Amino acid sequence: MKFIHEDAEAKGITDNSKVKIWNALGEVILLAKVTNKVKPGVLYSPKGTWLKSSASGQTVNALINSETRTDIMSGACYNDTFVDIAPA
Repeated sequence: MKFIHEDAEAKGITDNSKVKIWNALGEVILLAKVTNKVKPGVLYSPKGTWLKSSASGQTVNALINSETRTDIMSGACYNDTFVDIAPA
């Protein structure tokens, strides 16, 4: 899970520390990667954040509403969602 230095500092999160990411749908625990390669307010989970990467037994897909559909053939939309984050 990648996010920017200012956001990490405000939440008390350091590079390679465990973080809890959650919303009303679920909770995931992953390692933080603090970087300036994402925009402020954005968390980035690269493809490859698999079930074995999470201590909560869920992947980031658990945080996305499965009812959300794209405008192209009503396909699944797994691009973004709103979450909160804290040290785990």
